[in-house]
Amino acid sequence: MFSKNLNAQQLCAVRHDEGPLLVVAGAGSGKTRVITCRIARLIKEKNVSPESILAITFTNKAAREMRNRVTSMLGGGESSPWIGTFHAFCLSILRTHIDSLGFSKDFVIYDAQDQLSLVKHCMKAANMSEDSFGPKALLNHISNFKNDFLLPEEVDQDALSYGARLKAAQLYPAYQDELKKNNGVDFDDLLMLAVRLLRENQNAAEFYNRRYQYLLVDEFQDTNLAQYHLIRLLCQERTNVCVVGDDDQSIYRWRGANLDNILNFEKDFSGTQVVKLEENYRSTQNILKAAGAVVRENIDRKEKTLWTQNEAGALVVYCRTEDEVDEARTVCEKISTAQREEGDSFSDTAILYRTNAQSRVMEDELRKMNIPYQVVGGKRFYERKEIKDVLAYMRVVANAADSVSLRRIVNVPPRGIGKTSMEKVESYCRQHGISLLEGLRRAGGAGIAGASAGKKIAVFVALIDDLIRLSQTATIQEFLDRLLDRAGYIKMLEKEGTQDKMREGRARLENIQELYSAVEQFVERDQRGTLSDYLDSAALAADVDSMDDSRGLVSLMTLHTCKGLEFQSVFIIGMENNLLPHASSMGEREEYEEERRLCYVGFTRARKNLCLTNARRRRIYGSFFNYQPSDFLLAIPPETLEKETGVVVPDYSSPPRDVYSQPLSPPVPSRFAPSSDDGEFSVGTKVVHSKFGKGSVINREGEGDNLKVVVYFQKAGKKTLAPKIAKLIAL
Repeated sequence: MFSKNLNAQQLCAVRHDEGPLLVVAGAGSGKTRVITCRIARLIKEKNVSPESILAITFTNKAAREMRNRVTSMLGGGESSPWIGTFHAFCLSILRTHIDSLGFSKDFVIYDAQDQLSLVKHCMKAANMSEDSFGPKALLNHISNFKNDFLLPEEVDQDALSYGARLKAAQLYPAYQDELKKNNGVDFDDLLMLAVRLLRENQNAAEFYNRRYQYLLVDEFQDTNLAQYHLIRLLCQERTNVCVVGDDDQSIYRWRGANLDNILNFEKDFSGTQVVKLEENYRSTQNILKAAGAVVRENIDRKEKTLWTQNEAGALVVYCRTEDEVDEARTVCEKISTAQREEGDSFSDTAILYRTNAQSRVMEDELRKMNIPYQVVGGKRFYERKEIKDVLAYMRVVANAADSVSLRRIVNVPPRGIGKTSMEKVESYCRQHGISLLEGLRRAGGAGIAGASAGKKIAVFVALIDDLIRLSQTATIQEFLDRLLDRAGYIKMLEKEGTQDKMREGRARLENIQELYSAVEQFVERDQRGTLSDYLDSAALAADVDSMDDSRGLVSLMTLHTCKGLEFQSVFIIGMENNLLPHASSMGEREEYEEERRLCYVGFTRARKNLCLTNARRRRIYGSFFNYQPSDFLLAIPPETLEKETGVVVPDYSSPPRDVYSQPLSPPVPSRFAPSSDDGEFSVGTKVVHSKFGKGSVINREGEGDNLKVVVYFQKAGKKTLAPKIAKLIAL
């Protein structure tokens, strides 16, 4: 009954009975069908009890889809196997057995805000300044320790250089102690503690090994070390474990995914049978050839070649445009033409990009051409927190009576102006019929909020008054420049972590850069435009149309978000060195190869049409940068590529550059890179060392005398140095 609609390789995986099985499932090769058919066959044909089968995946959505398919195949009336996420399974174990680890079974799970509050409490107890080390950054490092399955006592602090990671290691034991005192766990602990429990509680380990005779794991390439240990502990008595994944789609290294788990599975599980699913049911031959050629250049991968019985299809289109606005306009014109002439639904189209900040120009052009769209897995540009924060400052300056915007920014960045103080000021304002800003002006002198709070409020009011005066004489660009500097907003983002370690902080900085570019473009369109005029234009852009559009919605998303989705037509914008591959990956082979896998994932989302674009120049914080076309384009077979008339294309006759020995330096404006006391050695700075020669700063931690930088030298590789001691010279 299970041979229907299965190819030979899929059937081989479904019929495999005993022992470890590795299913290497290429993009669009029907892996979910294999997993669900395998479960159904075990129950229907092998008479395996459903209670003896455990299937684990990563998301509730994937688990729900898998569960529904299995239920449909079984036809009802059968008990169901356990199908769910790693965290849900670990939670069920801990609810039953966690008392053996010193917790009570009614433990609570701390969410992100709870964790942040606890970290701040621990920092205060340890006299650790939030001004020097951002709580979010420390929490992120603690999470990384847990993903690498490092208990507090196992982190080698002596091997860590000064900075946030070392401080996190020092704080880690206290954080865990406080969690236990509160009978609480965080989401990372669900995995960590479940593994500890199965290691330390032999009875529990034997119980789960006896109970689950067959284990299936989906998206195995995304597992971290803690999840891998869990899988091994569940297979101590029987090794009937089937893992399904694709090393070429491993794109979550930054959140703990360990590619070695799938690459070394055969070594760790003796007698593993390997089945490769290489027939793709999604894309055309030309798209698969292009995608396969790009990812094949990676060193860390299992050899496989995707093929399809689908038609050769249209050639992959490559467009090199003048700038990011021309790029967005070109994409929108192609989408509009396809919808108008071929009747394509907008819902069949996706625009993919490497960084969230790239969506802003594209959103502007989509609105101009009346093309409905949605941002998947994120917010529209003008709805993002950092953008709304900065615009709130601008609104208060333009309209001192705007109390809503004033409330938003009064403690952003944190200034110690508490809720109680604000309530007292607002009560005073109501009694005297004055604006909130005027009430804040009087707060100190009138003794409304107390002496300490009054001083903090006075500093904030002075900032606003200074910005109001500045707005009357400065250009909008100069005003935004001063606002970001005086308000300390950039410094706040920097405290969330270094640019290459904290993706969220880096993305928010990129969005602020893009806001500056938006202001510049507004001024170019309207030389006489005022601050109020710009705010009006931003408000109109933020006033998006209803999502209910019969023509469908074009999907905008990052390449990380698109995994698991598919579309008739896919546009990948920003195919440039420093964007894709991203600047943060330069000089690090593992990071660079993940960028190539990210590109592969983007290509294989397309069923019939794939268009790749880049720009000759791109505006970043008021300056134009000339990025080279992405090196990944060089791998695409010329016979699969259509180069549009009049565009400049890469030279396919020349060998690819050695990107590891000659890393590209990201052109990060100094304002958006962490700055030392004298402004030198920001990320991207070219430096020279008497012994190591020339290099580029790719990371930095600390400030002043405690400043340390990580430099990638062209000949010596990565080195961590204290600039003053090493006598590092910034070029």
